[in-house]
Amino acid sequence: MSLDPASSQLLRSLLLNRRVATLATLHEGRPAASMIPFAIARSTDRIRLVTHVSRLAAHTRQMLESPEVCLLIMAPEDAALPQALPRVSIPAVAEFIPLDHPDFGTLKGAYLTRHPQAADFFQLGDFSIVALTPLSARFVAGFGSAHTLKPEALAAVVGDGIV
Repeated sequence: MSLDPASSQLLRSLLLNRRVATLATLHEGRPAASMIPFAIARSTDRIRLVTHVSRLAAHTRQMLESPEVCLLIMAPEDAALPQALPRVSIPAVAEFIPLDHPDFGTLKGAYLTRHPQAADFFQLGDFSIVALTPLSARFVAGFGSAHTLKPEALAAVVGDGIV
């Protein structure tokens, strides 16, 4: 599905300007939600969302057990109706990236560009880079304005300006 220019700009703004997302995982077969910082990296004609997580966190263990996750990125609350709050839900597959992976440097760079204060965490042995590959996206631009996007369309909206 193709977005109109205003909706494209709104989605692009959500992805490039919001720095944290809600991560949905499965915990013993039940849904669980947590907050994660994220960045965006380009992978050919797609994007990958990148996070850096500790093995001490429940959501890390949950992604290791079941790599199918979902991210929710929302605009800041304002006086509008909560149902009109712009947001995007992105089902994805989580992949833990080892230090010797060819994409490790690119993904780490994307993450640290967006979260430079996290540099010290890369010295800790229990943290891992996780690349989240979108399967689709459900974008709500406002009340009564919802769109389903393929991963390639999501990448096209983000455009240039990311690693």
